[in-house]
Amino acid sequence: MEFLCFQAASQYLGIDARNVHHVVDHGEITPVPLVCSCYMGLVYSRGDLFDVIHVGDLLGQQQGVQNENPRIILLKWSGKKLALVPDKIIGMIYIEKYNKKQSFYHQKDYTVQIIRPDHILKKVSEIAYGPRKV
Repeated sequence: MEFLCFQAASQYLGIDARNVHHVVDHGEITPVPLVCSCYMGLVYSRGDLFDVIHVGDLLGQQQGVQNENPRIILLKWSGKKLALVPDKIIGMIYIEKYNKKQSFYHQKDYTVQIIRPDHILKKVSEIAYGPRKV
């Protein structure tokens, strides 16, 4: 099974490639006031509006990698949409013996944690909202 691997908060994460709509190199993110700090705003792409989440911030990274034009991973699944901003996109990996009950896989010199888009949405919904830290 193929996964898109990226790095955030010093972790290697993978997401099922079937959920990746596409990757935007220079998406313009429109800020939204009074949301949690990991919520960067909204991005409009190919007729769809996506909520943008900074993955490192969501995982507790103290200071996210600041990039004026971040690469944005656009996800679509089960009628839902979400955009992720990682610190770095590693690329596609193939896990031959993928097991849904297993979350960690060793790849070359690093270990990849497989995450699901629904898990990310759940984690964001559990965060207290307020002014975004600048």
